[in-house]
Amino acid sequence: MSAPTRRVARAPAAATTAPGAGVLALALLCLVYGALALLWAEPGSDVVLATAGGSPDWLLGPLRLAGQPFADGPLSGPLFYAGLWLALLLYGAVLLRAREISPRLALGAIGGLHLLFLLAPPLLSQDVFSYIAYARLGVEHGLSPYAHAPLDIPADPVFPYAGSKDAVSVYGPAFTLLTYPLAPLGVPAAFWVLKLVAAAASLGIVALVWRACRRLGRDPVAPALFVGLNPHVLVHVVAGAHNEALVMLVATAGVVLFLVGGREAGGTALTTAASALKASAALAVPYLVAGARRLRPALAAAAATALGIAALAFAGFGADALDALGLLSSNQERTSRFSFPYKTAELLGALLPGDRLDYRDAVRLAWAAAFACVAAWLLWRTWRGRIAPVAAAGWATAAVLVASAWLVPWYALWLLPLAALAGDRRLWLAAFALSAWMLAIAVPL
Repeated sequence: MSAPTRRVARAPAAATTAPGAGVLALALLCLVYGALALLWAEPGSDVVLATAGGSPDWLLGPLRLAGQPFADGPLSGPLFYAGLWLALLLYGAVLLRAREISPRLALGAIGGLHLLFLLAPPLLSQDVFSYIAYARLGVEHGLSPYAHAPLDIPADPVFPYAGSKDAVSVYGPAFTLLTYPLAPLGVPAAFWVLKLVAAAASLGIVALVWRACRRLGRDPVAPALFVGLNPHVLVHVVAGAHNEALVMLVATAGVVLFLVGGREAGGTALTTAASALKASAALAVPYLVAGARRLRPALAAAAATALGIAALAFAGFGADALDALGLLSSNQERTSRFSFPYKTAELLGALLPGDRLDYRDAVRLAWAAAFACVAAWLLWRTWRGRIAPVAAAGWATAAVLVASAWLVPWYALWLLPLAALAGDRRLWLAAFALSAWMLAIAVPL
């Protein structure tokens, strides 16, 4: 794959009517994505996890007419997993030959596939119904979503569809408050509003990356394809209506304002504000502050915004909401089978006396310490001017994904816009490798 170049001018098209390899790869990628969005829109689909609560028409959406019976059979998960791998390989091929793809074709493919996955059922996750459940906890039942879980409202219509029924909210207070107006709309309407928000926000991130690359004198096509056609973005973030899209839209807007808008304090404040939606957005803030030409205004903007977020959390939900503002929050009490700490503990349990659980806490601490060292080293290099702040934020994000005990595939969007804006080929490769590692997560095999 190729990182964005410093030239806006594109290579001239070959003197032939036959499409190039990049265009063919893009066409095949669109076909694979079409199959993934359409064929599994079937009642009881193993890939639409929310069908555990039923398969009403509103859940499966308008693509349900194309669903196939195999979607709830023993081959459903393996076939979908194979499709994801094929999509990732074709995505890599598209990036390698991105200069053969015209801007109009690239934007058309990104927009069309976003529309397709907007109309698809919620693939591989029930988190969108958890968002709705937390909103209904507060609005319909008068309970704080930071102290109560969906289990406390078993008679609510969202309960059969919600995931992590025993978990309190780990989302920022601003996101929770933004979802409150959805509660009175009912579950189907709230679901489709959140789907629309996710798709629009994801396209907004692509637009921001495109604009920033043009302002930096780079060809924007490859960066736009890099963000907009990633399998995790389309399958998990857009189809699954994950709030990562909204979080990263605000965070990316702040980074772009910092990078090309000439407003370092404003960009730092806006990126900090994204952590009111989800704490993970705050990871980029120290690097923007350290890399600012005027340190004090950027630091003051970040600090003032952080204080405002804490005040919002406390005023809206009390002290319980403050836990959601921590980068690790309660998610780190959970474990993903494909996180690097899990695999490390599993390996130690196989090689040494005892089992994985005997090494779990020590391994988590070791990975956290390693991340802290990497983050501090990157911060020092940023402050010394030896690495650009956006690149440093990208590497720190890659490091936290590797070190996190709780790793889910939609977290790939934390890294993709930063890597695209940094223009660092090694960071692109790291993002691609992490995307490959995350493929197995959440696929029912």
